[in-house]
This record gives sequence, structure tokens and C-alpha cells, in this order.
Amino acid sequence: MEPVIELVSTGDEVLTGLITDTNAGWLSQLLLEQGWQVRRRFTVGDDKADLVELFEQRSHQADIVIVNGGLGPTSDDISAEAMADAAGVTLELNQHWLEVMQQKYASRNRDMPKSNSKQAMLPQGAELVDNPVGTACGFAVKLNRATFFFTPGVPSELKVMMNDEILPRLRQQLGDNGRSQVRRFFLFGLSESGLSDKLDALTWPAGIALGYRANLPTIEVKLIIDTANAEAIAQAEAQLLAQVGTHLIARDNMDFTASLGPMLVDKDLMIFEDASGGRLTDTISTITREFEGHYLAGLPDEAEELAHWLQKSARPLTLAIGAAGPKGVPVALKTQTGCYVQTLQMHFRDPLSQRRLLAFTALDMLRRHLMNETVMIDYDILPCSERLTLPA
Repeated sequence: MEPVIELVSTGDEVLTGLITDTNAGWLSQLLLEQGWQVRRRFTVGDDKADLVELFEQRSHQADIVIVNGGLGPTSDDISAEAMADAAGVTLELNQHWLEVMQQKYASRNRDMPKSNSKQAMLPQGAELVDNPVGTACGFAVKLNRATFFFTPGVPSELKVMMNDEILPRLRQQLGDNGRSQVRRFFLFGLSESGLSDKLDALTWPAGIALGYRANLPTIEVKLIIDTANAEAIAQAEAQLLAQVGTHLIARDNMDFTASLGPMLVDKDLMIFEDASGGRLTDTISTITREFEGHYLAGLPDEAEELAHWLQKSARPLTLAIGAAGPKGVPVALKTQTGCYVQTLQMHFRDPLSQRRLLAFTALDMLRRHLMNETVMIDYDILPCSERLTLPA
């Protein structure tokens, strides 16, 4: 039976939108990658009565509740106090954590403020969850049906504690109970609606569901697998790949750019860009130093003109993103065998999104060439107004 996992985000700043709750999204994604899907999410301000009521209520409905925030040293940090009230116990000093905090301050040649002692006050019977990064320890409390895990709101601390402390506890407690297998496929060039039209109309094997996540410039499609039937899993994967085909750029880990690095060794790559504002050069510089980049204003805005301009390059491999013109922005790749140019129409008003899409298209053309695939294909999200292939 699938465990019921819920998230609670606390704090007036989160509730009112003064702080964007990125932690909840990160937690949901992390747990999904482990095969557990979050059932519900709640956001509560710094009101102890509201927290006590929610904790008591969810203790009867959920198996796992991860509470984020409210573990600091100030008066509005009330998560531990609220949990103690919900469980009908008192707060008690955790001497071990008090000494850990004192040692952390001493290592920085500082005296620990008295207010930090509050962070060592935990509900009676709580299990300490170590925080190697900050002063707010986490803790776990069993109440009725649910196990509550309390975590600090600082993202860097939360991430370390989840990976090193809480996930191992979840694996031990839940085992494979309700745990799904998740296979991830990263696509470029398809719209979310177009992809949904293709995939949602198909019949998928029992025990396999689809999940989508758009994160410009890519779309992630997940196969969420709740079956041990190897034939059904293979059928679902083959069906997905048949639909997305050449738009697949990576699997399981969205880091296809890193795979370009080894392929660019000794390729003598040169880059010219205009409308992408240096984004292409910045991206490639993170994966290899084996290239020469130039951010220039005034590059051609016509496909054929950009192709002829590139043909003058003596380099065996050259990428170029031209200027924005009436027809769109030409993106070109010159190889030893030919010069490929396509003019893309930008429908995104946000300049940053435009630059990211242009750079990613150029990288995709380069990737396709290096992997002996068709260099130019249709992109749903980037209509092409013209396409040329000229001799090198």
C-alpha cells in the first residue's frame, strides 16, 4: 500500500509570499526521484494554535509528515513547541545538541548567544536528526499514525539533512512499501500541450503512469512505474520513445551538456553569437575549454548571409547565432561537410528565455552533428521560417 507522505511549510514570510517556497518543490521532486509521491502540501504561518491543530489532524491521516521551518532561535520559531503541545508532552533540553552548538561557536572563536539554547529544546521522546551545517537540529516524533520529521528552513541545511539523515530513515521505515520506480526522459523542442496530445491519448500498461515537468528550455517526462512486469515496462518505454523520438536529449539526469565535453576534444570549435547575448559561450565554457568564443554585435540576420559569412571560417567546426531580423534569428552550424542554417521565430517576450532557447538550439544542433543524427529538425516551441544546407 502506498504510504501517505505530506509536507508542511511554516512561517509568515512563506505564507504571505515574501519568501518563495522553493523547499517544498525541491522536497517533492527529491521524494519522487526516490519513488515516493507526495500526497498533500500545507502552508501555515507562525501561529501555534494553527500548527498544533494541523499536526494533530495530520497525525491520523498521514504516514510521513515533513515539516520545514520554525526551528530557529527567535520567538516566532515555534515548530518544536507546537509539536510538543500536539503530542501532549513537554519540551526538554537535549544536552548533546547544546554541546554541539557550543562547539560550533567555539570553533569560530565566538560565544554562543543565549537565544540559541532554544534550539536544543525538543519535544520529550523526540529523536535527534543531525544538522552538520547549521545550529538548528532536526528531530523526529511519532504521533498516532504519522512520523513527523522537522527540518530547518535554510535550503542548504535542509538538503544535506534530507540526503544524509532523513532519506535513510525513510528507506528503513518504508522499505519498498508503495515505492515506485521512476524513469526520467528530457526532451527539447516540444511544447507541453503538444506532448500531452501525443501521449495522453495512448493506452499505457497497467501500473505505469506519466508525469510532466516543464522547465524551459526542456520538458521532463517521467514514467512512474508501480509494476514489476518487465515486459510492460519495456513496452511503455518503447511507446514513449516512439512518440518523442529525435527530441530526446538525455535520460535520468538532465546534464546532456556535460556529455558534449568529451565529444569536443580536438574538434577546434569556434563560436560566434549575437542575439543570444553570450549565453552560448557561457554554457559551453562550463563543459569544455576546447573552443574559442566571440560575442559580436552586427552579425547577419539572414540565413543565407550568415551561412556565407561562416563559410569564410577556416575552423572545421563553427557555431553561430546571428542577429534578430524580420524573419527571426538564424542559427548555423558549419562542419567539414556542410553548413546548416535555420531561422527561428521567437515567441517568448522575456529576453532571458529567448537567449536560453537560442543557445540550447545551437547546442542541440552541435550534439546532433557529433552523434551523427539529423542536424536540423522541427521544434514545436520554435517555429522555423527557413532552413538551408550549403556546401562547407
